[in-house]
Amino acid sequence: MNDIEDRLRDAMTARARTIDDDTRPLPPPHRTVRGHPLRVTAVALALAVTVLGVVRFAAVSAGGGQEKIVAMSLSGAASSDRPEVAVFLCKDDDAFPGCAGGAITAAERENLQRAMTTRPEVESVAFEDRKLAWESFRRRFPKYADEVRPEDMPESFRLQLRPGANIPAVAQALSELPGVSNSVDQSCMADRGSWWGVIAYFLGLGDQCTFLGKGR
Repeated sequence: MNDIEDRLRDAMTARARTIDDDTRPLPPPHRTVRGHPLRVTAVALALAVTVLGVVRFAAVSAGGGQEKIVAMSLSGAASSDRPEVAVFLCKDDDAFPGCAGGAITAAERENLQRAMTTRPEVESVAFEDRKLAWESFRRRFPKYADEVRPEDMPESFRLQLRPGANIPAVAQALSELPGVSNSVDQSCMADRGSWWGVIAYFLGLGDQCTFLGKGR
């Protein structure tokens, strides 16, 4: 467990003391889905309080990475009606497997920007630095704002795609470039913020929303 998970877990524990028994989180399940162990994490629960309005949401964890993807992608959730993809960049000491070589380099960043801007499906590209990501997280999750610091957040590019674009294909292609920790189909993640989306995820239905980086 890392520092940000420790801080969020402590915050969630304190928050749970103010919630009645009907809305307390369920115990962590011990079965597996898609070969990954299930466990309820502070990050997933914190997101659930806002997205679903109750503390009964469990996220799938892949060695601590999946809940970070959820937290990061939803911290800057799309507000446009156009399909969007978030491409998160590697930072120093990143836990994602594709970031074993450290933070994204200047050459890798240039290569990524060129790949994004030359894809015909991409209508626009916006850069979000750590401060902007942190401010977005604070707005969306004020109860947990003091538990997350700007350095916890990754830099990212937010892509707006043209209508009819194959969003998962774009997200997957960009995730395979060096310096990318993961990419997220944000419209897919938004669908997961519903009861049916949660059920579909645990049943193995629906599209893949996140794509882990492939490394250098």
